[in-house]
Amino acid sequence: MKQFPVEWKSDRLMISDVKESDIPELQSIYDTSRYMHQWDGQEHDLNYVKKCVEEGHLPPGGRLENYRIQSIRTHEDDRYIGLLSVYHGYPSEDSIYLEFLYIQSEIQKKGYGRELIQALTLQCSELGYKEIRINVALKNWPALRFWIKSGFNQISGMYGDLEHSEDTFANTELIKSL
Repeated sequence: MKQFPVEWKSDRLMISDVKESDIPELQSIYDTSRYMHQWDGQEHDLNYVKKCVEEGHLPPGGRLENYRIQSIRTHEDDRYIGLLSVYHGYPSEDSIYLEFLYIQSEIQKKGYGRELIQALTLQCSELGYKEIRINVALKNWPALRFWIKSGFNQISGMYGDLEHSEDTFANTELIKSL
């Protein structure tokens, strides 16, 4: 199975595998995403990046060799601005699953996310994948708007609580066909 390169680029971004020395800074970036848990009901993981590097964040029956966590940096000043974590070959061999994508809040709305998705889509197409999937919290309206505008316009299912309330949570899995 073909996988993303150890390092790849877009016009303004460099995306590369997370190294042990990157973990503290990337964890601090991940920590700024804790506001999203109001929408997904998950607990914030204080060791998320380290766990992803060492164990991966795998789907049922997943294998670590198909998982990749990468940092997102700017070309301009080589500054870390986000994280990307993917699983190659889930739920089928010709699928890429975006496990996590986050650009720091203060950097959002500057086109980096859109640029990253365009580069990622090209990367997936060149590797022969037929689709990209992502799971999005239904309460996360900014993310739903972003993903739908980015071409994730198929819904494969909805999961979670059946009724809406402040204390219930559900997700939808979106697909972008390539």
